Amino acid sequence: MRKTLLAMTLLGMTTTASADFLGLYIGAGSWSHDPSGSFESTQGGSTADIDMTDDVGLDKESETYLWAAFDHPVPLLPNIRLERTPLLHEGTASIPVDFLGSNVTGATTVDLTSTDIIPYYRLLDNWVNLDLGLVIRQLDGEFAIGNESQEISVTVPMIYLAAQFDLPLTGLSVGADIKSLSVGDNSYSDLRLRALYEMGVVGFELGTRTTNITLEDQDSINADIDFKGMMFGMYLHF
Repeated sequence: MRKTLLAMTLLGMTTTASADFLGLYIGAGSWSHDPSGSFESTQGGSTADIDMTDDVGLDKESETYLWAAFDHPVPLLPNIRLERTPLLHEGTASIPVDFLGSNVTGATTVDLTSTDIIPYYRLLDNWVNLDLGLVIRQLDGEFAIGNESQEISVTVPMIYLAAQFDLPLTGLSVGADIKSLSVGDNSYSDLRLRALYEMGVVGFELGTRTTNITLEDQDSINADIDFKGMMFGMYLHF
């Protein structure tokens, strides 16, 4: 009897941790982000910090992000969310900087584009939504100054936590989500704070996003950099 009750309780908890119905979301938007921080190369004896704004003139950029999500009511099987976020800044090093063992000037690129696969469970699904999951992030990028460049590629697992609070009968909601991982001297985090409005199958989101990336000798690159700014997007909810 106790085993039966325990099994029923676990089944009920699992069922609660999934969506009550099928839902498909497809969205896109623009993120206007300011860079800050510095990076350096560990190759060729380079150890000098290169400031992203003062040394190589990186400035605000706006780029388009894409995402899709699928919710379902099947117990034990996670929901899925996909995200693609370009993160490219271009500037110019007008004064020589030490990079990859050379003193270089010229066109500068910092590209840290990411693709996220997020399996998650919905722990609450009413006027308060609470999601918990795992992010599998593929970070592909490049640091380049003049004729010197270094590509980086790393797959990063991160914890995903998201909450959304609906204002009944208004179509309005507010939400926040965070992705984070810290292992040794490497850390990755994304924080978004958003207001959302749905009208029929069309939705809008407005908020802020902050991304921090700290690298310690990752593909010969050290970095402690931040990107932050306003975001605005639209989505379809079927």
